[in-house]
Amino acid sequence: MAKRPTVTKGNPKTHFKVSLVQQPDFNGPLSGYVFDTAGNLLAQADIANGRLVLPLSEKVLSRTRLFIAPKEAGADNSKLMLSTMDRLGAYEPVLRDGDAMIDEIMVPGPLIEDWVLCRCWVRGRVLKADSGGPVCRARVHICEVEKLWRWILRLPELDLLRLRDDFLRVVEIPPLRRPPRPEPDPAPWDQKAPWSEILDPDALGPQPEPPDLPAIAGLGPRREFLDVAAMTRLSPQPEPPGMATISATPIPLPMPPHTMARLASASVQLVREALIEHAALILPYLCIWPYWWTFRCNEIAVVNTDALGRFEETIYYRCDSDKPDLYFWVEYEIAGSLETVYHPPIPCNTWWDYPCGTEVTVRIDDDRVPACDDEPDLPGCVVQVLSIGRTVSMSELQGDGTPVAQQGLTTGGRPFGGKIEPRVWFSRTTLRDGKSIHYYRWSYRRLTEGDGTPLAVPGSWTPLTRTVVRHFAQLTAGGVSHPPYTLGPKPVGAETNLFEIKPADVPPGAIEWTVLDEREDLASGHFETHKLGTGTSACAKALDAAGKYQLKLELFKSTGALVDWTAEGVDLQMTNIAAPFGTATVTTTSAPAYNRVTNAAGHTEAFSMVIRVDNNCCRARVHPVGGAGLVSTACGFLEFVPGASAALSFDAHHPNGFATFRFSVRRGVSAQVHRATASGRVGTPSIPTNDVTPPVRAYTLTPPSHYQESFPVGELLGPCARAAYSEALHVWTLTTDGYHRLSGLDSFDHDGFALTPP
Repeated sequence: MAKRPTVTKGNPKTHFKVSLVQQPDFNGPLSGYVFDTAGNLLAQADIANGRLVLPLSEKVLSRTRLFIAPKEAGADNSKLMLSTMDRLGAYEPVLRDGDAMIDEIMVPGPLIEDWVLCRCWVRGRVLKADSGGPVCRARVHICEVEKLWRWILRLPELDLLRLRDDFLRVVEIPPLRRPPRPEPDPAPWDQKAPWSEILDPDALGPQPEPPDLPAIAGLGPRREFLDVAAMTRLSPQPEPPGMATISATPIPLPMPPHTMARLASASVQLVREALIEHAALILPYLCIWPYWWTFRCNEIAVVNTDALGRFEETIYYRCDSDKPDLYFWVEYEIAGSLETVYHPPIPCNTWWDYPCGTEVTVRIDDDRVPACDDEPDLPGCVVQVLSIGRTVSMSELQGDGTPVAQQGLTTGGRPFGGKIEPRVWFSRTTLRDGKSIHYYRWSYRRLTEGDGTPLAVPGSWTPLTRTVVRHFAQLTAGGVSHPPYTLGPKPVGAETNLFEIKPADVPPGAIEWTVLDEREDLASGHFETHKLGTGTSACAKALDAAGKYQLKLELFKSTGALVDWTAEGVDLQMTNIAAPFGTATVTTTSAPAYNRVTNAAGHTEAFSMVIRVDNNCCRARVHPVGGAGLVSTACGFLEFVPGASAALSFDAHHPNGFATFRFSVRRGVSAQVHRATASGRVGTPSIPTNDVTPPVRAYTLTPPSHYQESFPVGELLGPCARAAYSEALHVWTLTTDGYHRLSGLDSFDHDGFALTPP
């Protein structure tokens, strides 16, 4: 029978002897860690002079798991988990010998040899994906991904052979196709409105992105990864043109004959050994094999970003092992609760063999997460109009000096829609305290029809009335809360719908102003263009309300009196660099006369800008194939005679031409019939190209939106005697809300046909 361990009465404690006799030269610090059956850490105690004293009774210990492992200097025990024990190579003794508990723990020598820990400094930054601005107060989870060889080791036999087959299929290094990175769409324009109130369900379909999206960097050095976060939250998307090809590091060919022999072997053990031996060669392909995304990821630290979006942590790993493979995911507090805002696929975003001290950059594309750039209190007496949303600065809004038809569009030719949010900075201390200018107001009026035809009489001025808030942090019994400070609308004197210029000082009891949601905390107003117009559907409203709109920004005294900017010495400025501003220095220039509303004395009374609003829905329709010499059969085939031709036609429509389209034809499963492809701006002839053989032919346009072209059947059949075809038409809106293209206005249609001789 084993000796019973020493048990202290009163406050229950259990004593064990810990023997390192098999490796007596080891002198590193050791600890004992006790976990319950659910994996929660119950107790931790250092081992001193060969003894371990645990603050638990023998009865409690009998239902737990005890581990002996090196002690991580400075480690936070609250973060220790069962996975930590595996990472440290911990020893788990069998505590009972029959009915009795042992009193001495003999640690095996081979384990002790590996108990030398190395430090690894992990650091990084969390930034906004589009602007590059830092994200503060983000919660970063640092996880260690299991070693690839361990993952291969635990694969069931059937899965192992499937992995072998996948590996052999790519060992010749074909081009690796990557999925398109979708442009992040905002929630419906007003995030609180359901889709049914905003968009016709008939307008929805598969939503690919148009061909002018920027390409993504492909796989290169080990620390460059595909940003495919959206792949985990989107349904399969139709492939837009311009798919990039990823170049992987070439595998030396031919592979050694003995390796190929083992991979082709019927022996599961030999296959497993060969895959483990060449595990590094599998890494580039794991990202494009979603069905193998079964990696385990053990959390080893949770840290918060500072005011510059930075984070850091020191972790430990066994010196005899590879450096840790690290994966990062991020949470952010939204509406009082932590929400996951970055959690991309592990194989595409793991830092394999993380080089300690290398800065990790995490880019967040969630609209709810703001950058840490709160509006400043400008020196002097200035009002700076910065941008519409995040991506359109005042320098990118076409105005004076451009053709009338282009005024109100972005420099890229895009109209505006959804909820428009102008960003404005004020010299708050000087305006509020020095000149008692406490309020502002945005108003709008319509100038033209949807096609740009001027109205006989411009519409009347209508103030913006949606609530504007700024959040601030304050201490509460439960921690820190972030209540809103309402800027307006509010009545002041004889005026209504005024908004307060945010005070420089925070409310009583507050810690600081905070930016919790950039679409709320950085907007000076909310122009809800999708609510304009009349009609029973969103598309009908949009058709009725499209056109040029003038917006003006006025200032008011604390009494509600309208401010004469010139008389008060208020300088009106506009940005003169492109957005998003990112980390660049934002410069401004004095606003021209085009952007000023003046009184009879020629004094400035308001800022003015004209924007083109167009929330119109796109329409896509593919027509059945027709043509001379084609006969439709009862089973749906089109029989052709010699000399027959097939007429392909479709409608790509936008009421005012603010959309692009692509029509594609595929033969069989994937063969693109390039000659029958069509693309361009809706309402204009399609664009012919000569970069493929045979060259792409231009389709004939019958205004306003019907496209048609005839092709000899032989051109469509290519090398085939008979074939089936799919036709897909995508129509993409150009409309932006200053953050993203409003892809909810896109349209998609498809059809198919089959050609066969009689």
